[in-house]
Amino acid sequence: MNKSDQKRYFLADNLKAIGVSLLSVALVTLILAIVMFVFIKEQEESRAKEILDNVRLVFRDAEITLDYLNALPYQSCELDNLAEMRKTLFRSRFVKEIGFYENNKLKCSTYLGILDTPFKEVEPDFYTQLGDAFWINTPLQLFDKQATGTIVQRGRYNAVLDMDSVIGYSYTQDWQLFYNGDQFYHIAGNPGLVDTRLSRDEMNARTGYFSLQFILCDERYNNTCLKVKSDHGRVLDLHSGKIVLFVFAMLMTAALTHMVMFNYLRRRRSLESRVSKGFKEHKFYSLYQPFVDLDTGKVIGCEVLSRFEDEFGPIYPDEFIPQVKEQDMTWEFTIDMITTAMKELNENPNIPEGFKVSFNLFPFDFTREDCLDLDFVLEMNVKNFKLVLEITEDEQIATHSAVKHIKSLKSKGFLFAIDDFGVGYSNLSQLKTLNCDYLKIDRSFVMDMEDNSIRSSLIPHIVSIAEGLNVDLIAEGVENIDQCNELKSLTIGFGQGWLFGKPQSADSLAKTVQDTHNTL
Repeated sequence: MNKSDQKRYFLADNLKAIGVSLLSVALVTLILAIVMFVFIKEQEESRAKEILDNVRLVFRDAEITLDYLNALPYQSCELDNLAEMRKTLFRSRFVKEIGFYENNKLKCSTYLGILDTPFKEVEPDFYTQLGDAFWINTPLQLFDKQATGTIVQRGRYNAVLDMDSVIGYSYTQDWQLFYNGDQFYHIAGNPGLVDTRLSRDEMNARTGYFSLQFILCDERYNNTCLKVKSDHGRVLDLHSGKIVLFVFAMLMTAALTHMVMFNYLRRRRSLESRVSKGFKEHKFYSLYQPFVDLDTGKVIGCEVLSRFEDEFGPIYPDEFIPQVKEQDMTWEFTIDMITTAMKELNENPNIPEGFKVSFNLFPFDFTREDCLDLDFVLEMNVKNFKLVLEITEDEQIATHSAVKHIKSLKSKGFLFAIDDFGVGYSNLSQLKTLNCDYLKIDRSFVMDMEDNSIRSSLIPHIVSIAEGLNVDLIAEGVENIDQCNELKSLTIGFGQGWLFGKPQSADSLAKTVQDTHNTL
């Protein structure tokens, strides 16, 4: 992967990670918003119930006060009655004033005392199911009718109620207490919240689950209801700390999901991940580089070369081979390569019988018992290919453990070659022990031939070694006719390189074979 591709994929991964993080933030925001809304709504409903509980306390306090007074034997505004009324007022929490009626007229009260002229009340606004008479926001005689209050009458006594104690004074009143019987009456709070033209059912229909406005009615005084339309400013002030945590959670979600997703995508493009995944998804494929008989010029065999390409592009052998070793997939990799190549070469009718087919094996694999498990290759060899197993020189192998496996495989018909001879670990003693059939001269020797370098001067010595061991030589990296002629003059029998053909598909190899045979 070149730098241009790396930059392009880096940008693409970054954009994908940003997209995923935004999606995650949206999802987390939705979840947190729902959780937070439910929490806030429960708190607001709890607050509304608390207000309604206070209303119940006010009414209940009035009931207890009036029931106590009505149980007394007084039938007129005598001094003892007035004294008892004042004592009862002192004990009451929410009653501001107590009055006494004679002949349906207010005769005396705790603050006004005995009236010179009894006061006749106007008709009450409504009667409750308990028979109590209510006057809502009625002008009070105590304040020369300059102030209003809520009055309840039971029996011979009435009580002026302290409705301000329902919730106390606040700079915002986002609630309204009202009575909704045969007619609508505002009791306390913000008088503009409720649309008085609506019935209770219509009011309830206008509230919803995802709304911070709702209506609660008292169970005992069931026509006494509370409308709440939560003030957003108050709610924000009350939950500002949670909102900060909410924003922090969103930012952390964005950062974490971006980091995790970006690292996942980068890892997905990493060599380790691509090779591991590619092996499972069969992203490795085979190419075939021909080698020729230098005397006749005919293609008499090929080396199977493994290549890799996935959706991110190719990975070259010098990159994926170390990964195959590191992930300990060498034997599985070899089996897959051999199986694929044998199938393709068998299926092509223009690949002749007896064709030499050479496979690269990892040196360490020759020390495993698994390497004896190649009988399946012989079963696939329907064209009687001459199967060559190449041992690369890039690793030192345990000769004693490998030699018995090589000997066993040779007895089954496999041939052996030492690859990249001259640059690795092989020595003369090891060559004799391994008893190989071919030595492949490393390309670096061939490339230096035209410069008469010290390295190229070693080729005649390699020829002598091969003659002494009675093995054939294959020269790698032959790129021009001069190199080819020089190798022929050194009695090297076979050559491989771009002069004869680059790594190619099985179909292209078949055409190359035909072309060399037809030409000659």
